[in-house]
Amino acid sequence: MLLNVMTKYGAVSGLNTATPGVSVFKGIPYAAPPVGELRWRAPQPPLPWEGVRVCDTFAPAAIQGKRAGTDTFYGKEFPDPEGLRFSEDCLYLNIWTPAEAAGEKLPVMMWIHGGGNMSGYSYEPEFDGEALAAQGVVYVSVGFRLNIFGFMAHPELSAEAEYGTSGNYGHLDHIQAARWIQENIDAFGGDPNNITMLGQSGGAHDVQVAASSRAFEGLIQKGIAQSGGGAASMMGAGSLAEAEAIGVKIMEAAGCKNIAQLRALPPEKVLKALTAYRDSYGLMMVGSVIDNYVIFGDPSQLLRQGKGRNMPLMIGCCSHEGGKMGPSPGTKMPYEVFLKTMERNFPLAGDRILQAYGIQSEADLDGFDADLMADGMIYGYQMWARKQVAAGKDPCYVYLFDRALPDENGNPSEEGAFHSSEIWYMHGTLGRCWRKMTAVDYRLSGQMVRYWANFARTGDPNGEGLPVWTPFTAQNPCTMVLGDETQMQSLADHPAVRVFELKEEE
Repeated sequence: MLLNVMTKYGAVSGLNTATPGVSVFKGIPYAAPPVGELRWRAPQPPLPWEGVRVCDTFAPAAIQGKRAGTDTFYGKEFPDPEGLRFSEDCLYLNIWTPAEAAGEKLPVMMWIHGGGNMSGYSYEPEFDGEALAAQGVVYVSVGFRLNIFGFMAHPELSAEAEYGTSGNYGHLDHIQAARWIQENIDAFGGDPNNITMLGQSGGAHDVQVAASSRAFEGLIQKGIAQSGGGAASMMGAGSLAEAEAIGVKIMEAAGCKNIAQLRALPPEKVLKALTAYRDSYGLMMVGSVIDNYVIFGDPSQLLRQGKGRNMPLMIGCCSHEGGKMGPSPGTKMPYEVFLKTMERNFPLAGDRILQAYGIQSEADLDGFDADLMADGMIYGYQMWARKQVAAGKDPCYVYLFDRALPDENGNPSEEGAFHSSEIWYMHGTLGRCWRKMTAVDYRLSGQMVRYWANFARTGDPNGEGLPVWTPFTAQNPCTMVLGDETQMQSLADHPAVRVFELKEEE
């Protein structure tokens, strides 16, 4: 077991975990603290240190807005640990490894957390690399800059950057983390040429960026995108001009005249400026920017055009994404709002999605009972897979997580397979959840941990003792349904899939 490792920047010591043979190194810096003059700049290499850096404590989470309390659904589902710290100094990663020595060339998984690139952190209770590491994988979870600190653009920032643009600092953090992994992971037993980037929700959007950007060439070999929308994501990338204009308004909200003044503000006041901007303009998001440096077009649109990178993919979502997020089944909405939702969630589908749902007029919405958030994601991932196949690229494995999580009594919950619910299962952390998990849940979780680890190892999730998962093809456009039973299905009768059989014009 590895407990002492020499990185390029200095020596680190780790800890034993509860899993025999697996050690963990917490809070290793992969970049210099992005504070002071480094606020809103591309990440710089970490400063070397002398002696042994004891890596037994997670670093602070990226500074962000107020977290959900335990009186909310998600606050109860994914509670924060007591004493959780936040800081602008957040560019750290955590490594779980089963290696006994350096140079074992084990597959590497690079986890990007969700939260819409606005919130979250790399070591939430539902994330843990122990179970995956026990399958022979080196698991790395990455902290990165969020919200205004990770994604604000501004004309002055673009002018001062040597690459002539601004924003996307969170994505640049991902690139820096991948470079650090390439340079150092061999010492932890990992293979620097076999890195799978995986993420959920906002993290899945970040995987889609990596899957559609040449900036990640040579750094990321495979991708796993979970519940981010695929080729129909609600998280896109706007123009640099639009993002810079938002940055100007945020600066005004902060009462600053230039970037130097904004950099001099305490981080809490900078975050407050984002809130003031939202309150004034009814908007909150600062996000990915088409800067032609990291992002060369809206990722979903590039995927719809078959312009994604050639890399093995495992992609999918949950069957009840809108259970506690987005438009819920049975929600009555004005017809115009419904049409706009269809246009957003089902690009290129046109009237065919209305045909698939049997919607011809506002009267047809009476009794309409579809989870539009979930269906939009199913459509988006099917679209991505179809375009990947049509372009003759590497295999794509598509899944649908369809297990209704149990309630406190072990009975199926009313929220079903809600957004983010699969994280407990693929991380093998069911024992940390307040729900009364059953033998079915533990069986499913065991399968998912192995599927995910197998894919990281070879680009193919299949392995001995697992139900066969066939890649998505034009002749066999099937999906692995992960639920009470684990089995391949065509989903041909699902409205989000039927549109492809309605001679959609692309």
